[in-house]
Amino acid sequence: MKTISTIVDDVSVSPEIEETFIKIKKALNAPFTPNFFRVWGISPESLKGIWPVMNHILTSGRVGRQLKEMIFVAISSLKGCHYCEAAHHAFCLSIGVTPEQIDSLINNYTADTADPKDKAAIDFAVRLAKDSHSSSEQDFQALRELGFDDEEIMEIIAMSGMCVFYNHLANATKINIDEGFVKKISKK
Repeated sequence: MKTISTIVDDVSVSPEIEETFIKIKKALNAPFTPNFFRVWGISPESLKGIWPVMNHILTSGRVGRQLKEMIFVAISSLKGCHYCEAAHHAFCLSIGVTPEQIDSLINNYTADTADPKDKAAIDFAVRLAKDSHSSSEQDFQALRELGFDDEEIMEIIAMSGMCVFYNHLANATKINIDEGFVKKISKK
């Protein structure tokens, strides 16, 4: 009996899905289409909804990709999503996050070596991943004082929610971690 995590090997890819996979690789600046998206290729309608969320929240906007990837690692570790933790660990390494920062994100759900602005954003996003009711006017004020504007704060909130959503999808499908991510992490 096949498990969900092995379906990726048998997905029949239509030209439309292959085109989506090419867009994903390009937007993520990845050398391959991650297994996460390949598994969802079995459900084209789901993939049509899942990919644009990540494309807009992770790869676009005013908050930098590096900070967003750090948030993704911290929340994925918190939520026990080994797939997302490994994938975004590899992306962090590719865009200049240090191994020490990544270790802190994985073990403490924060980045003690990051600048205070990044640390505050990561801590806020992780707290929201634990309890989405925990945001307050004081959070907005503290983040504003560090230099974030309201649009950027909303992006941090969206990033936190997106991480929880993607962790759910990856954990539920038990996706195998891509060999390319494993190799990247082992080289650090």
